[in-house]
Parts: sequence; C-alpha cells; structure tokens
Amino acid sequence: MLLAGMRANWYGLLGKKFKDTFGHVGGSSLGGLVGLRKPVNHGVPYSLTEEFTSVYRLHQLLPDSIHLRNINVAPGPNKSPPLLEEVPMPDLIGHKGEKTLSQIGFTRQFVSMGHQACGALELWNYPSWLRDLVAQDVDGKDRPDHVDLAALEIYRDRERKVARYNQFRRALLLIPISKWEDLTEDKNAIEVLKDVYGDDVEELDLMVGLMAEKKIKGFAISETAFIVFLLMATRRLEADRFFTSDFNEETYTKKGFEWVNTTESLKDVLDRHYPEISKKWMNSTSAFSVWDSPPNAPNPIPLYLRFPSS
Repeated sequence: MLLAGMRANWYGLLGKKFKDTFGHVGGSSLGGLVGLRKPVNHGVPYSLTEEFTSVYRLHQLLPDSIHLRNINVAPGPNKSPPLLEEVPMPDLIGHKGEKTLSQIGFTRQFVSMGHQACGALELWNYPSWLRDLVAQDVDGKDRPDHVDLAALEIYRDRERKVARYNQFRRALLLIPISKWEDLTEDKNAIEVLKDVYGDDVEELDLMVGLMAEKKIKGFAISETAFIVFLLMATRRLEADRFFTSDFNEETYTKKGFEWVNTTESLKDVLDRHYPEISKKWMNSTSAFSVWDSPPNAPNPIPLYLRFPSS
C-alpha cells in the first residue's frame, strides 16, 4: 500500500511508463504531483510543520551499539558478513566518535549498519546514551551541562505549543482516548502513565502517546504518526517548486534531471554511487530492509491492482 501510494503521488494513476513517454498529462490524480506547472500550497508557503517535526522524533530506532562487520572476507549466506565486534554508540559520537569512525572507515560502517535491524518505536526503548549527551561548542570544547535528549524532546513540544496527544488526534479527526486502556493493553505501561499523569488523559504528551499507542497490524509506527506522514508526503511534493514549476533540466542540469527521473529507491542510489557495496553485500530488494533479507518475489499483478498482504 505504501509503495502504491508513493508511486501514485509521483507518477499518478497513469503510471511511470505513461509519464516517461508522454510527460505530465492531466491533473495531480492522473499525472501525479511531480511536474505540476506551479506549486499547490493551499495558501501557506512551503514549510514543514511543528507537528511533522514532532512525529519524526524517532530516536528509539537507534541501537545501543553498532555490530561491526568483517568486510575483508567473502560474503556468507544471503550476502551477510561475519560479526567482528560490537562498538558502543557513545564511542561513535562527539570528538571520540570522529576518531573511531575514521578508523572504521565508510564502507565497513555502511555495510554494518545495513545488516543491523533498527529498534522498535515503543515505550522504554529510548537509547540510554542519548540521555547523557556531552555537547560541544563551535570551538570544540565540551559544554559543562549534559543533555537529556528524551526530556528535551518533551520540553520542545510543550515550548512550541504542539498539542497534547488527545488534542492532536482530534485535530486529525481521529478518535481520542477516554482512558489509558484505550491507548495500550500493556498493564505496566498503564501503571506508569497513571503515576505520571494521574487519570487525566488530556495531559498525555504527544511523544509518549505515539510510543505507547497500539500499532495497527504490520505497522512499525502509530496510526497517529502515520496520518501526518501521509499528509506531508503529498505536501512535500505539491508545495515544493523543485518538484513542480522548477522540475526541469534547467534547474537540475541534464544529468541531474536524468538521475531524479530514473531513481526509484535508495538502493538505486547505492547501485549508482557504491556498486561495490550493494552488489556484494545487499541481498534485500530494499535498502531499508536488513540487507540479508530475501529479495521480494516477482509479482506479475500490476501494483495498483494488488490486494494488501496481511
């Protein structure tokens, strides 16, 4: 469904082959949002909203350590390189991180990250190392006050008057919760939520609610966040002049415009710029999957006619 939606946004219901052959024909539904004669901004200049920033707080995806792989040997099953060592994430940030990453090298770092799964977007999965960060000044000196990024993210949402979880859902025409059991079935989570917020579900902070919310089957993110992503996926194309009025060779150069029109995925980018990495170490169809995952089986059914898989 996600792939079909993204391609419909870009190419329209007439599809890529038609658009590549005849150009942008019809409105946004038939020809897609990319290539419109002028931006459609609904009276608001192109921008990213505070709400989009808030649902994009996804630090739970980060691991506690990087599983460093040995790329000096032949690939194993499914192009998987053997594990060399685990490097704690605190060793990869700040001044120390610059030295460590230089020693690891780009290729080993990239391949290692590709073969490691990300974290789950759930409560109690915020990386502990992000709660005691040492920031540096522009001159490179460590600042005396450490940063608790988890607390700072809650603070920023409150400071910028981003709606609390329930009001946020109302604004998206979603059903708000009336009790903690509407949010999650996790009894431990409910107890902690009551300790922090009491019985007032209206006080629930957005980021906490997004992580606690029961996921739709097959979803990695909450329904609440998904709605915002869905809206912004369209907004970022239709309101941006670089995808509408300035979507041409004059703006991108001939080669750049060719790249934009022939690049379907991150894997295409890797194939073009780092073929020695993707061909040797990536078994999956998508660069966003763990790289030793099996590739997708061919499907003869046109994309827009497929039923969602369970």
